[in-house]
Amino acid sequence: MSVSRRPASGRRVDEAALQARYREALALHQGGRLDEAEAGYRAILKQLPTSFHALHMLGVLHGQRDAWAEAERLIARAVEVDPSVAAAHVNLGNARRLLGRRDEALASYERALHLQPGHTRALKGRGLLLWESYRPAESLVVYEELLAVEPDYADGWIMRGACHDRLGRAEEAVASYRKALEFTHTSNPDKIRYVLASRGSGDLPDAAPVEYIRDLFDTYARRFDEHLLRQLEYRAPELLLEALRPHLPPTPLDVLDLGCGTGLCGVALRPFARRLTGVDLSSAMLEEAGRKQLYDELAQGELIAWMATHTAAFDLIAATDVFIYIGDLAPVFDAARGALRAKGLLAFSTERAQDAETTLHPSMRYAHSTGYLERLAAAGGWRIEEQRDAVLRREGDHEVTGQIVVLRSPA
Repeated sequence: MSVSRRPASGRRVDEAALQARYREALALHQGGRLDEAEAGYRAILKQLPTSFHALHMLGVLHGQRDAWAEAERLIARAVEVDPSVAAAHVNLGNARRLLGRRDEALASYERALHLQPGHTRALKGRGLLLWESYRPAESLVVYEELLAVEPDYADGWIMRGACHDRLGRAEEAVASYRKALEFTHTSNPDKIRYVLASRGSGDLPDAAPVEYIRDLFDTYARRFDEHLLRQLEYRAPELLLEALRPHLPPTPLDVLDLGCGTGLCGVALRPFARRLTGVDLSSAMLEEAGRKQLYDELAQGELIAWMATHTAAFDLIAATDVFIYIGDLAPVFDAARGALRAKGLLAFSTERAQDAETTLHPSMRYAHSTGYLERLAAAGGWRIEEQRDAVLRREGDHEVTGQIVVLRSPA
C-alpha cells in the first residue's frame, strides 16, 4: 500500500520514509493518540499533498472529533486522488449525512456499494439515511439486504423493527425487536424492552430507561421549542400556571422546575420565583435552558435521586410533560414531598389513561388514570387543590388529552 505519488512539481519524495511515517501515524491513531497522529498525517501531506491515505485518515480523525465540515473536506480530497476505495466513499457519506447533505451522502453510499456490493458499512449508512429521510420502505429493503450479509447485527434487527413500526406493521416490528434481544451484544436492551412494552409485548417497566430519555432529548434539544410550540401547539405550561394561580401565596417562592427541558415552563414560573432551579437529565436541554437566562441554578441529574438530596428546599415543584416518562409515580411523589417545605405545592401534567391505572402507549409515553393519582395523593397525605382535564397538545389530526393536577403537601 503506497501513500505517495510524485508531486506535481516533479520533485521526488522518499516513498519508503513516507510509508514508515504513515504506519507510525496510523498506530498512534489506532492507539487514541489523536494529536500525535494528526501531526504525523500533516507531516506527510506537507511533503506530498496528494497522499490519499494521509488525507483520508486525517479526515476520519476529524470526524472522531465531531469536526465534520473539515472531515468532509479532507475525505473529499482523498476521493479525488483515488476514487476506487469503497471505505473512503462510506466515510464521506457519513460526514455528509451528519452535515445534513443527504443527497450527496446517499450518492457516496451508492458509489461505495457500486465499488463493493454488500459493503456492510455502506449498507448501514444508506439504511440509516433513508430512515432519517422518512423513507421507511426503502430503508427496510436495505436492512433486509444487510441482515442477509450480517445476520447477527443486532442494531440491524432494531432498525428493521423501526421500519416495520413506521409502516404500521406491528407484528413484524415486535418480531424484529425480539430477535435483537437474542444477541448478547445488543446495545441498550432495556430500551428495546421498553419499546416492546409500549407495543403490548412484555412487562410494564416502572419508568423509561434513563439512557433512552437522555439520548432522546440530547438529540431533540435544538428543535424542541419550535416543534412543541408551532407544530404540536403545546400548552401545558400555560395550563399549569392557570391552575396554580389561585393557590400561590403573595410572597416569592423557591421553585423547582422538575425536568425543566429547554425552559418552556420556566418562562411561566419565573415571575413567582425568588429562586428558580431547573433539573434535567439532558445536558443539551439544559444548555438550551441556560440561553433563556431564567434560572438561578441548572443541574443535571435523575429527578428522584436529585430531590432526595434537597430536603425541604422548595415551596413549589412543577413538572410538565415529565411524568409521561414515569410509570410508577409513587417514588416521585415521595421524593417531592421530602423536597418540599410544609404545605408546599406539587403541580404537574399527565396524559390520561382510561382502561388501567397506568398505561404505556405506542408513543412510548405513560398515561395515568384519575383514580390512580387520587390514590397516590391520599396515601402520601397530599391535599388535591386542583385536578382538571386539559388538551395538552396536538399530534397529527388528534388532540392529546390529559390532566393538570395541583397537590399540597402535608403540614
